[in-house]
Amino acid sequence: MWLEIFGYTLIELCLFFVFKYGVKRTLDYTWYCTLPIILGYGLHKVIEHEKQNVLQEKAAQARRAYCPPPGPSLPPPDRPLASPPFLPFDRSPCTPDHSLEAYDWYASTTFVVKASIGNLTLIDYAHAAEGSSHSAQPSPEVHASGLPGYSTPHEPLHETKFRIASVTKLFTVLAVLLSKETIGWEDAITKHIPELDARSYGEVTIGALAGQTSGLGRFGYVGDLSFIPGFNPVQLGMGVIQEPLPGCDPFPGGRVCTRSEVLDMFNHPAYWPHSPNFGPLYSNIAYNLLGMALESAHSKPFDRIIEDLIFDPIGMTHSTFEMPKEPKSAVLPQKGAQWAVPNFGNFNPAGGLWSTPNDMLVFLQALLHHKLLSPVETRKWLQPRSMLPTLHQLVGAPWEILRPTDLDVRASRPINLYTKAGGVAGYSSFAVLIPEYDIAISISAAGNTSDAAIVDILPLVVKPLVAFADHEARLQATTKYAGTYSMPESNSSITLTLDDGPGMSITSFGVNSIPVLERLAKLRCATCDEFSARLYPTDPDSLRAPRETWRILFDGKRPNSTFADMDCGSWNWGDPWRYAGLPLDTVVFEFDGEKAASIELVGWRTTLSRAK
Repeated sequence: MWLEIFGYTLIELCLFFVFKYGVKRTLDYTWYCTLPIILGYGLHKVIEHEKQNVLQEKAAQARRAYCPPPGPSLPPPDRPLASPPFLPFDRSPCTPDHSLEAYDWYASTTFVVKASIGNLTLIDYAHAAEGSSHSAQPSPEVHASGLPGYSTPHEPLHETKFRIASVTKLFTVLAVLLSKETIGWEDAITKHIPELDARSYGEVTIGALAGQTSGLGRFGYVGDLSFIPGFNPVQLGMGVIQEPLPGCDPFPGGRVCTRSEVLDMFNHPAYWPHSPNFGPLYSNIAYNLLGMALESAHSKPFDRIIEDLIFDPIGMTHSTFEMPKEPKSAVLPQKGAQWAVPNFGNFNPAGGLWSTPNDMLVFLQALLHHKLLSPVETRKWLQPRSMLPTLHQLVGAPWEILRPTDLDVRASRPINLYTKAGGVAGYSSFAVLIPEYDIAISISAAGNTSDAAIVDILPLVVKPLVAFADHEARLQATTKYAGTYSMPESNSSITLTLDDGPGMSITSFGVNSIPVLERLAKLRCATCDEFSARLYPTDPDSLRAPRETWRILFDGKRPNSTFADMDCGSWNWGDPWRYAGLPLDTVVFEFDGEKAASIELVGWRTTLSRAK
């Protein structure tokens, strides 16, 4: 981009002056060189800046041009065709991980990251903190997955227990959903724990407890300042209380409250719920009540319920609520560190589970692939329960739903991440589902700064994994669906292509020599230049079946945004026209092996064959 004079770049001319007149004389007339270079460089930067502005505006216009329906843009990749570039998680066992070493927490944190698309594990990464009993030993070995990693002197970290803290809440709610014959989502908690004060708890439902909208506080007795040795209330302007709390459930490892003491706490006015269903307030003691309701329904201890309903059916053989008895089987604190290791007692339903990274990935894949709940029940569970004052987060039961818009996907849009974070002293974890791409991610960490570690690690995993999955989904769609489908004798055809927009573009569509797109555009009072017809996989239950049902979205391009994006109402545009009872926006792919062989245009009662 440098400007040229008589065929020479400005840098070449300056070098000529140096060689001909020497450095001194050249420096005496520095401005001869520097001014043109500065001007040339400045012009170059202006041009580059303008190009970037144009590209960004085009990208913004492309994003505004389409309004895809809720759900995935394309089916998830069945089997990734390439190896993903997962730096900093893709390395040889003997190579130092310099990119992660830059983080302050790296040396002192033991962590494992596992991630998969479908049943294929793509990330299987382990790091042991310096000086820990699981300190990594460089080895040429690789893990059973075939991916490089570390071997350890004891149990491999992938088979070593970490406390997963509040990720336990997923298991508690799942157990409730699996107990639907005895526990209803809209049941009042007083139905299952009748000792609770009916006036205060009569309208607190199982669903409100699970979705963090019960109005209950966070901890109950746990963490109360009166339990902290040496705490002086005068420092906060408070007087000394002469009637102390019961000395139970002060912290993990303290005396566990009896059932009677627990109920006394919940029935004390200081702990009553406030305005149930008003909005989310994170509550651990809400999950204590869910655990008690489960025990009442099943007449057995909470840990046995989780074992019978979840661990045993899917083979989670290394997960437990018991404090590990064998030091080598778990990541435990180094000498002097105060980590939350003892049994959680009444708080087990809120955060007491120990599990291995391998078990956690098995659990997340079981959710994605409906091994415990049906597809309908799973989708219902993933729905948000309340909103937050941010555009990118929603609250589920107990899902913490993230909706980032800056991920590297071809058709820019929010991507739903169904996450659950957990954190107690010494341990932090993340469980993540991304159903659109069939992605499961487990992050387990232990260390004094493990909470900072998982927050930094999450985007390092999600961003490249989603970008890779999006690329693979597009490659798969090109092979599996794109092309021209026709019936030559009737002069009918439809052509499907993949462009930079969401779903698949219908670039031409004619039946019996009639230009269908043009006629449908007129029904929408739009010209063909403003009209868009795109296919989306809106019936996920049919995917990977011999017949897949997709929906055409008849859309009009919209170059300008409107108040609250009110011009994007695609969820309200489906099934716009029918003829003699059959929908014009529905098509059915039929397969021959891995590829679509034909497409049925349901409303036209016509089937077109794919060109070979």
